Amino acid sequence: MPTERGIYLQKITWHARLFLAASILCSAVFAIALILTPPNWKPHAILALPAGLIAAFLFGAMSKKMKAARLIIENRILHIQPAVLSEREGMKESETKPCETVEMFVSCFGILLGSKIIKFNQEGIQLKAVEIGRDYISIDYGTNANISNIRLLYARPDSAVLADIVEKFRYETGVVPAITE
Repeated sequence: MPTERGIYLQKITWHARLFLAASILCSAVFAIALILTPPNWKPHAILALPAGLIAAFLFGAMSKKMKAARLIIENRILHIQPAVLSEREGMKESETKPCETVEMFVSCFGILLGSKIIKFNQEGIQLKAVEIGRDYISIDYGTNANISNIRLLYARPDSAVLADIVEKFRYETGVVPAITE
C-alpha cells in the first residue's frame, strides 16, 4: 500500500543509502590498504579508489533526485494513484496480489510520476498553464522557447475539492487552472 511519502521516494532513499555505504566501505578499504600496506595491497587500493568514487558520484546523483522528489511530495497539490499493477497466481481471480503501484504527485515544483520527475518553477522552467477536464489534467511547462505538455488521466473531483485544487494552484504557482467540460 502506498504511503504519503511515495514509493519512489522510499526506493531512491534506499538506493542513496546503499551508494553511501558502498562509498564508505571503499574508502575504508583504500585507507586500510594505504596504512597497513599488507601484501598485495596495491590491487586493493587500485580497485577501491575508483569504486568508491563511482559510488560517491551515484550517491550525489541519487541525493539530487531525492531532494527533488521530496520537494514535490511535501508541497503536493494532488496525489493520485492512477494504476495498481497486479499479478495473478494460478487461474483464480481471488489469488491476485499487487506487485507495483504507480503514484503521481503534482505540486507547485513539479510532477513525480512513478520514477519520473518533471520539474517546473525550478531551474528556469516555469509552469505555463493548467487545464482540468472531466477526465484529465493537462499541464504546460517549460521555458519561453520550449514548452512541453503532459496530460494525465484524472477524474475531476466534486466542486468543493475542485475549488480547493484551483485555489492551491493559484496561490502556490500564480497559474489559475482552466476548467473545461
